[in-house]
Amino acid sequence: MLPEPPRPAALTPTVPVATVASVTPRVSLIVRNPYRTTENSFGLWKEYMYRPSYDPDAFVSVEDLYRPHTFTGVIPQADDEGNHSEYSSEPSLYSNKSAEPLMGWKNTGSSSKSNEEINRFVHTVLLHPEFRPDTLRSFNATHENRKADAAEERSPFLRSFQHANIDIEVPSGSKGVPPKTYTVPGLYYRKIVTLIKEAFDSRISEQFHLTPFKLFRTRALPSGEDRERVYSEMYDSDAFLDEHDRVQRAPTDNPSCKREKVVAGLMFWSDATHLAAFSTAKMWPIYMLFGNLSKYIRCQPNSDAVKHLAYIPSFPDSFQDHVKDFHPKWGTQQRDILTHCRRELMHAVWKFLLDDDFLHAYTYGMILQCQDGIERRVYPRVFTYSADYPEK
Repeated sequence: MLPEPPRPAALTPTVPVATVASVTPRVSLIVRNPYRTTENSFGLWKEYMYRPSYDPDAFVSVEDLYRPHTFTGVIPQADDEGNHSEYSSEPSLYSNKSAEPLMGWKNTGSSSKSNEEINRFVHTVLLHPEFRPDTLRSFNATHENRKADAAEERSPFLRSFQHANIDIEVPSGSKGVPPKTYTVPGLYYRKIVTLIKEAFDSRISEQFHLTPFKLFRTRALPSGEDRERVYSEMYDSDAFLDEHDRVQRAPTDNPSCKREKVVAGLMFWSDATHLAAFSTAKMWPIYMLFGNLSKYIRCQPNSDAVKHLAYIPSFPDSFQDHVKDFHPKWGTQQRDILTHCRRELMHAVWKFLLDDDFLHAYTYGMILQCQDGIERRVYPRVFTYSADYPEK
């Protein structure tokens, strides 16, 4: 049986609201409009608190739910033994003549070529539909890396980051002596509201669930049918449903605005990452994802669902010398002082990222045009933050 999504909601057309010439005092009445879809072949159905104006499940095809690996390139015909006609007919020690030079390369030279890496090389490179051996006659790895590095330096992605310095207060360790301000350079960041606009402008927002729902499954019991709640995504959780209900009563910066109010469910993740196995080089990235998107799409490597929000700076080498010069307890409390300062840095970075533009959008929403051509008032809300110990 092939996978099947829940039946989509019957979409209701959105009628543009005429602009109100003058603002008059009035009372807004928020009316829920419950709606239930029909069951699919697995007995799954959705129950909405508010009838949705857009349901991405209406545009999901069966092919989107399963993607069999098929090789589309043209390969020569092979005989029963797997040998291609243009190759020598002499017997091989391996399964076929193609495996012979490959395994010869694997078993010579560097000893770091594992069986797993060879398998990955074959399936991701040699069997790739766009791989053409005849284009590699003048191949030089050093030259190709230089071209890639030059392209990255010119990439709009790198130019989209801004730079900032972060100030933290380092305790003096003495009663009555105020803390000293230390400036940590090197924060690379992008504004949260900019990333939200970028996501809603991209094609991936076609898959955004703007109206949350409860997912149920009908199950057969000896006494009759019963319904069972199914939890599978952020947008069918109670937390998302409650927040969607709250923003219907949230204020706007334009009293005459009649646009639909929706939630942008933000999910953050950060962890210090080592860049090499034999080096101390590391980065501390913060990523932002959207809970409006199914985890099956969000976790695909090429979905462009993960947004690079910031790269947290590390303390420069001079930091410890700076603290050592004025903190009288550095010799006995060095570890505790560094832990405190790293925590202060983490909080200072987030205080910087949660800027006035984000707080304004959080309170009053931000008007964005969605992929269906309709403008909606989007309220960003933070639902999860996945982090490791240093972020505490």
